[in-house]
Amino acid sequence: MRKHLIGTIIFAMAAVMSVSAGAKEKSLSKTELKNLIVHAHTMADHERIAQYFDAEAARYDAEAKDHSEMAGYYQKSPDPAASKHPGSSRSVEHCDSLSKNLQSSAEEARQLAAGHREMAKAEKK
Repeated sequence: MRKHLIGTIIFAMAAVMSVSAGAKEKSLSKTELKNLIVHAHTMADHERIAQYFDAEAARYDAEAKDHSEMAGYYQKSPDPAASKHPGSSRSVEHCDSLSKNLQSSAEEARQLAAGHREMAKAEKK
């Protein structure tokens, strides 16, 4: 009986995992994105574009966080050479600048996603 229960649990977990994997659409390539932007006429088209930009925003946010953390590490143990080369890849300023630029890119991606969601609503009418 215990073997049957374990087998049932493993089967159920495998089924749930395969459904989850199938439900998640693959991300768009740059070429697919450009083509979809040019030819988007349905709510689904605009939602797919919005999802692409949501994913981009999340990626930018993660990179910004990484660079912000690196800036903190450099601040705690500064590299003597960095003072001779401000803005170099071994400086706090470099990481801060990248983090801010990535945060800005994330916000722009969120705005693009929101814009396409508005276009999707307009397609509904």
